[in-house]
Amino acid sequence: MKIAKIFLIMVCSLSSISITSCSLSKFKSSTQPSASPTAPASSQHGQPSVTPSDQGAESKATTSETATGANEITDELHTPAKGSAERQAIMDALREEFNNRKSGSYQPHRGTITFVVNYLKVHNGWAWTYADPKSSDPSDQFGENSGFLLHFADSRWQVMNRPPMVNDPNDPENLDYPSRKDVERIRKMYPSIPTDIFPRK
Repeated sequence: MKIAKIFLIMVCSLSSISITSCSLSKFKSSTQPSASPTAPASSQHGQPSVTPSDQGAESKATTSETATGANEITDELHTPAKGSAERQAIMDALREEFNNRKSGSYQPHRGTITFVVNYLKVHNGWAWTYADPKSSDPSDQFGENSGFLLHFADSRWQVMNRPPMVNDPNDPENLDYPSRKDVERIRKMYPSIPTDIFPRK
């Protein structure tokens, strides 16, 4: 009888210990943070996620030319690369000038005009270029030109008028056009023009 009581006490003690350990293990599992069953899509593919600030920087990088006014563009002094859309648009504006019968650059021709560009600088929506027209028809001939001033306005490039050349007795044929004085005259006509597009003499 005494042995039976001891056995019963031992069984009860073991049961209470087992219940306590089970409760503790449940408490531990409930306090630990659960792992997310699925990782974010960006980490699954090994690519960093884009934060709103990153998106702003990305959109700023893709729009290197930003409008500051209705017809103004801000960018760095540069020469558009061959085959670029900007260079193509500038050459198209020149071609339109040579094809327009009312323009001062028009000369009768039959072929399609292309240009040999010897100099081209663009800055803030203004461009200066020395470009020699060539025709697909060998019989077409074009005289020499002293360069072209273009401006980006109303979503397109267009050839601009220039003030008369400065008469320089040391340069009667205006081979150095535009000279420093010519640039000063052009700047008076177009105050917003950046003078770094002109070649340095």
